[in-house]
Amino acid sequence: MKSVIEEIKSMGKGKITFADKFYKSNDVKTVMGEVPFKEILFLEYRDTEAGSNPREYNGLQKTNLEIIKSLLMDYENMFRFLHSGMIISLTSAEIEDDRTIRYSECCLTNGNQTRFIILIITLLKLFLKNGIPDKIIAKEYNHFIKSNFNGDTIETILKYIKLPKVNQVIGFLNKNSKYREKFNSMDIQNFLNSRIRVQVNLINSIIRDLENEIDDYSAGTLIAEANNDTQKVKADDIFGNKRKDELAKYIFNNFLAEIKDTEIEYRMGEVVGTSKKVHILTLLRPIIPTGILTKEQDIYQYSNKREPVYRLFEKLIQNREKEKAKNAISAISKVIPIVYSIRNNYLIPQLGLQKKKFMRNYEAKAINGDLDDTTIRNEITFNNGELTDKAKGAIRKIVNYNVEHIIPVLIYRIRRLFKESNVTGNIELTISDSDAPAFFNGLIESIYTKYVDLKLKGTASSLTDIVRSSAFYQSGEEAYIMFKNTTGLEETDYIDKHKFVIK
Repeated sequence: MKSVIEEIKSMGKGKITFADKFYKSNDVKTVMGEVPFKEILFLEYRDTEAGSNPREYNGLQKTNLEIIKSLLMDYENMFRFLHSGMIISLTSAEIEDDRTIRYSECCLTNGNQTRFIILIITLLKLFLKNGIPDKIIAKEYNHFIKSNFNGDTIETILKYIKLPKVNQVIGFLNKNSKYREKFNSMDIQNFLNSRIRVQVNLINSIIRDLENEIDDYSAGTLIAEANNDTQKVKADDIFGNKRKDELAKYIFNNFLAEIKDTEIEYRMGEVVGTSKKVHILTLLRPIIPTGILTKEQDIYQYSNKREPVYRLFEKLIQNREKEKAKNAISAISKVIPIVYSIRNNYLIPQLGLQKKKFMRNYEAKAINGDLDDTTIRNEITFNNGELTDKAKGAIRKIVNYNVEHIIPVLIYRIRRLFKESNVTGNIELTISDSDAPAFFNGLIESIYTKYVDLKLKGTASSLTDIVRSSAFYQSGEEAYIMFKNTTGLEETDYIDKHKFVIK
């Protein structure tokens, strides 16, 4: 096995060797052919001079399950005909002969999911000595990786297939005897020498003839994003990939300074092996209901959406040199940490506690006949005077919540309570620390109640209509006004003073 490990570690270092003669376009911008699996195991794909692929390995989801099935069933013959293969971008590429290309930088533009599955299968064949266990022990696996694989590129690639994703494959093999037998009988050398189709983009040749000046990285990233966009990559993967540096510098700078134990995930799946991470959408979306970037009547439509939020922040970043945009960016950066703290310290714990109470309350309403005019009336059934499991399940479904549905309304309700500290310059609430727990408990309960009641009334189409309705955004108003009047709650114009409406 040592010889196999040394062989694959030597691959992907400035040279790609094809299995047979490759096709080369007349303008020497594209090369197409087939390469052995071992050639693509450690190709770079993140933030290289050849571009940056926005798509991380996302585990054994539906498409990847089909890839691993066809891979195990016939990797030597049919596999390369059942999948579209890979696209690779290279800088400073030189065609050495009709089978070899040397290069300076590489970006695996498309096919990252397939590469990771092939790599995991390879690692498992090299690691497992005595059959397939129920799961791999972390200490043993980490020792295997550290003992056998080193080097900047290899360590970076392996970082994104931590043990949980490897154990997904173990679980799949243990549940499927047909594929387990194929895995057990697999010869690792035959596997590594099996072929996959590739298209190679020679970046230097491509940009040489473009009318507009563009650098290697921009061209490579443009190709990667375009190819992955056709594969339905999430908008946040592309946005986070393109705007990571600017987001960190201008939008998340205060968050990174204040919340040091949490890592920001700029694209789905990139942060692994840490218990505390937060995705960019979780930080950006609650800014919309403050109204700092939109007209009042436009706030509702952004609830539970991704792409429009990214478009707003894309335009904000593009306009960052304008004075009003600068002010808005500064304010948003300061608001993000406190909104995130409210989410974690008040909203999530309270919703968890209140859900239990809501279950009891709505079960009592069902018994008393108070749900006879709701969307679940036909599911409220009894057995010997007791609610059936079907009825309880229907109530549980209605009471269930999505934090992302609730938090926009909560932030909308408290948006006039933000003020800048005279001491630290950070954003704080005008409400006192002693009053905050009772205030948030009451406000969250009021919003949650409206959420459940609207679900019980139903809509013409879906829950989406509810969370984007002005009726839902009015929830919590009475509780807020009552608390404001009884405590003399101070409202501010902080958001209005920093407003930058993006059209």
